[in-house]
Amino acid sequence: MRTSITCLAILILAASANAAVTSVTIHGATSTSLNDQIIVGDILSGMIPTVLPVDTGWHPANTDPLDQLPAFTDDGGIRGTGLTGLLNDFPGAGIPAKRVQYDLNAPTDISQIQILSGNNGKDGRIFSTTVISLSTDGGSNFSQLGYFQSDPSGTINTGPDAFGATLVKITDDGGGLLASGVTNLIFEFFAVDNTGGQMRDPFDGVNPYTGIDDTLSAAFVSPLILEIDAIPEPSSILLILGGLVGLLVLRR
Repeated sequence: MRTSITCLAILILAASANAAVTSVTIHGATSTSLNDQIIVGDILSGMIPTVLPVDTGWHPANTDPLDQLPAFTDDGGIRGTGLTGLLNDFPGAGIPAKRVQYDLNAPTDISQIQILSGNNGKDGRIFSTTVISLSTDGGSNFSQLGYFQSDPSGTINTGPDAFGATLVKITDDGGGLLASGVTNLIFEFFAVDNTGGQMRDPFDGVNPYTGIDDTLSAAFVSPLILEIDAIPEPSSILLILGGLVGLLVLRR
């Protein structure tokens, strides 16, 4: 399996944990090459998020309900339709194509978040650009975890050697927690491409998250988001399991 790994040096302080956040991008040869990286049973598995204002819906070709919100957390990657997680094109410069919020079952310490995107067509839709925000008070207030662009602007994915999948792994670069006591997560997914397989940021002019002008017009072709994983810190798993056991005991 041919893969490519890129480290992006966009470091942002996570207010909830004072962590230095970084991301690593892995590319796979086909749309299913990175399926073994999906974390089955993570804290988002099976959850359906709330769609937030400014969301622009789905690409007109994406009509199967299972290729829409459930696809983000079904632990399955791309489905046989080939349209799994296909977001709407032309959201507008600086406007997310998809904006969703996950409300966790309990405050959770998170060690890693990862985003899998891809396309059977092996084009610019395999890229991803995501802004993640989090809350530790039940959604009353949110702080920004960071802006995560899978590949540098100008990167081209076309031709016989094109990749079919992209995995962005987001962690604390010091090996600590990514965020602690998280109760809610917001994911904003942006357009990534110009129809020519060229990665672009979603802004005309200076990108307010990076402070850089990639000198390219804003992306308007959106990705296929195949999976979102949020991986808890091991002690959080034990805490959640302990709480469930306690509830079962009380009900007996």
